[in-house]
Amino acid sequence: MKNKLQFTFSHQRLLDFIRKPPVESQTVLLLGVFLILAIFFSIKEEKFLTVRSVTSMGFQLPELGVLTLAMMITIITGGIDLSVNAISNLAAVLSGFFMVKLMPENASSGQIALFIGIGLLIPISVGWLCGTINGFLVGRVGVPPILATLATMTFFTGVSTGLTGGKTVTGFPEQLSLIGNETIAGIPVPFVTFVLLSILMYLILYRTAFGFKVRMLGTNPVAANFSGIDNRSILMRVYIISGILSAVTGILVMSRTMSAAIEYGSTTYVLLTILISVLAGVIPGFGNVINVFITVIILQMLSTGFHMLLLGVRGSSFFKDFSWGVLLILIFIINYFMRGKASRES
Repeated sequence: MKNKLQFTFSHQRLLDFIRKPPVESQTVLLLGVFLILAIFFSIKEEKFLTVRSVTSMGFQLPELGVLTLAMMITIITGGIDLSVNAISNLAAVLSGFFMVKLMPENASSGQIALFIGIGLLIPISVGWLCGTINGFLVGRVGVPPILATLATMTFFTGVSTGLTGGKTVTGFPEQLSLIGNETIAGIPVPFVTFVLLSILMYLILYRTAFGFKVRMLGTNPVAANFSGIDNRSILMRVYIISGILSAVTGILVMSRTMSAAIEYGSTTYVLLTILISVLAGVIPGFGNVINVFITVIILQMLSTGFHMLLLGVRGSSFFKDFSWGVLLILIFIINYFMRGKASRES
């Protein structure tokens, strides 16, 4: 009798697991898309899942991934940060200027290490300052986030343009490239950085009182304010975090390309961070870091896969943009039917 009860209990738990898995439906959907794309491209292109190809993707996707984390936390509060890429480029430009202009030509290894160390602290400081400006405009002054960050995006880009004259900053010490072009146990350093920052963001959002307040603010700012949450202070800290993450992206880009330029990612990166956030199901009050992580990988797989399949074909870049748009529409449709099914079951 006891064994029968245990079997019944286990059987019921299995049924409950199938009906209501302990992960979000959006995560399951994204994992399904990931597997389908991995199988499709590996069948169509034998070099797709080689160590070289996977490593190459590991070097490329972290830049967009970290920038999306910066966008994600602002969207969760019900806002947006259109200046993330401008902050990234400005941080890289100022860091590059410091190393190129002030480091002696015949610097010793110790001096080079010192200048690189300071050169890495400069972007973080720039990100903190830019985030403070955004947080002040949004949280203290009360400017709508889209207008405030649109204005600062133009301002930060203008500062970068004025400093560089529109030219690319180069001439960095070779040791700087270790961050963006080396591996740890075969894993690209930028990818390790993305993983660590994703874990950190998860802990901040779901394991701290600050993260709870961020999600409360995004869900209902009026209720959050009446519950004793200082909305202005939370917004200030959110945009500072966004600015620092954007600056980290600038470091990754500068190290990988060994250059700093105002136009890097200026036409696509902000839109892509919004696209990834939408695909990952990030909305005011809700956002899953795991979904963002998977979505970034999916978009990189699409980009790399179509590049391999259509190598040398005229207009091949169109198919990459086309596939991203189709994927977005399909996920919208699937989510629509999933929500309808969930409402009927409830």
